[in-house]
Amino acid sequence: MFESVFFYRERGDDPSFWAEPINAWTNLAFVLAALAAWILAGRRHARADETILLCGLAAVVGIGSFVFHTTARAITMWLDIVPIALYQIACLWLFGTRLLKWNRTTTSVMIVAVVGTSFASLPLRPWLNGSVFYLPALGALAVVGIQMARSDLRERFLILGGAIVFGVALFARTWDKSSPWSLGTHFLWHLLNGLLVYLTLRAWIVNAGNAEPGPASQQSR
Repeated sequence: MFESVFFYRERGDDPSFWAEPINAWTNLAFVLAALAAWILAGRRHARADETILLCGLAAVVGIGSFVFHTTARAITMWLDIVPIALYQIACLWLFGTRLLKWNRTTTSVMIVAVVGTSFASLPLRPWLNGSVFYLPALGALAVVGIQMARSDLRERFLILGGAIVFGVALFARTWDKSSPWSLGTHFLWHLLNGLLVYLTLRAWIVNAGNAEPGPASQQSR
C-alpha cells in the first residue's frame, strides 16, 4: 500500500519527491480553473451552494493530484482518484437533474453506471496506461454534451466541446509512457482537464439562474 508506483514517463524509476515536477505543477490548472469560475460566479451573482461545491471539488482535484505526483504511492493514488469521482458525481447530478431536467432515477442510474464501471476497471490499469478508468466519463460527457447542445441553455455547446477536449486529454494520458520525450505527455492531461473543468463550471454558472429542479425531478422525490 505504501510502496512507490511508477506510472508516468517523467518519473521513470525515481521514487523521490520531485521526480515529476511538471506533472506536479501542472495541477495548478485545476486550482486556476476553480478560481476563474469563482470570479465568474461572483460577477454573475451565482455563488450558490452548488457552485461553491463544484469549485471546491475542482480545487481539491488539483491538490490531490499534486500530492500523488509528488509522493507517488499506491495509497496516495486514492487522493487523485476519489476527488475526480466526486466531481464527476456532483456534475452529473446537477447537470442531469437541474439543467437537463432528468428525473432522479435516470440521473442516479447514469452516475452508478459511470462511477461503478470506472472503479470496476481498476484491475485493468495496464490497458491504455490506465486510461480505461476514464472511458465511462468520456461517454457521459458526450451524452450530456449532446443533450445540452439540443437544448435552449446558454452557451449550450460548452460540454460537447469539453468532451472533445477530454478525448484529446485521454490520448495524451495514454501515450505518456510511449512518447519519445523525457517529460512524457501526462502534463497535457492535467492542462487539458483544467480547461475541461473550467468549461463544466462555466456551463453550470451561466445557467445557474435557470437551474431549478424540473417537474420530472420533483415527481420522483
